[in-house]
Amino acid sequence: MHFADSGVWGVRLPSMEAGGPYEISASSSMKNLTVDIKIESVLFGDVWLCSGQSNMEFSVEWMFNGSQEVRGASSYPTIRFIEIMQSRSHVPLKEPLIRQEWSSPDSDKLKEFSGICWAFGRRLQERLHIPIGLIGAYYGNSPIKAWSSSEVMDDCRDHTGNTDWNYGLGGAKGDRTVLWNAMIAALLPLEIKGVLWYQGESDANVNFVGFLCMFPAMIKSWRTHFRRPNLPFGFVQLACRDDEPGIATPEIRWHQTADLGVVPNELLPNTFMAVALDLSDPGAPLGQHHPRHKEEIAERLFFGALNVAYNIATPFQGPSPASVRSSNGRATITFINGPIILRSNLSSAFDVCTQKGKIDLIAPLI
Repeated sequence: MHFADSGVWGVRLPSMEAGGPYEISASSSMKNLTVDIKIESVLFGDVWLCSGQSNMEFSVEWMFNGSQEVRGASSYPTIRFIEIMQSRSHVPLKEPLIRQEWSSPDSDKLKEFSGICWAFGRRLQERLHIPIGLIGAYYGNSPIKAWSSSEVMDDCRDHTGNTDWNYGLGGAKGDRTVLWNAMIAALLPLEIKGVLWYQGESDANVNFVGFLCMFPAMIKSWRTHFRRPNLPFGFVQLACRDDEPGIATPEIRWHQTADLGVVPNELLPNTFMAVALDLSDPGAPLGQHHPRHKEEIAERLFFGALNVAYNIATPFQGPSPASVRSSNGRATITFINGPIILRSNLSSAFDVCTQKGKIDLIAPLI
């Protein structure tokens, strides 16, 4: 048991074997007043925090296969989820505002919860056979600076120099750290297994050059504040879109890997990435920047988590070039972690960047 200067007290339980349900009882006596509290149906297992902007917020009912997920929700009584209310604060909060309290999944409560977070958690529970807790803390149209602590802001301002910081939630100014303060800081007493992150579209819209510094710095900061220096951190690389040409999605996508092209790496250790380049959704009702392919993304995050968070070896990285051989004016690129499967007959499946710019190629797979 520990007491904070504010008078708030807390109890940290020892590690428990996964399972349940259990009942936790607490009693307080002062003079002639005795208060007994019982918390019922408590499960011990792994808790994952799902955060970011609207693609993480994208609900179960809107994604492909969503109706089937909703119908089968009650079959997973050992998955519990909670949703943090979307809110802002200029100072760190001690208690989060709650939109949906800890709940067992049913068709009514689940349909508005994060599709990626649910589909990921369901796969984990099916594979590991332990209780899984899911925390949804997301805010549409939010830039990375809103999710970053003040020390990240200060450090990256020094690194990026004269950067455009004057954009944010809905174009508002002065919203640095406001989501960190309101929606993440209050969760810091919790013990979490890992983080899932889907964000970057708002920064791509303005080509925010500070993203290269802030993304690794934010991850490091979250790990420090959650007392887990190697906290597993999975994220979604932004999908392709052609509905708004000129935005800096490729640049932000590259910055998501700390400009190294693959994770984990020395700048982003203990991370895993779900590639979404092949998951464009031109007919998406909420816009092409909101693809409905959340099942595929959740599955890729799941495979990454098995490797990084649970040390269960399974293929989780996409094809990557291993060698290039030139002969008779042709270049043959050999990929590892294949095979490469094209979903349709694309007239230009690959881009090649040269000193003179980008060219599209018709590149057969052999």
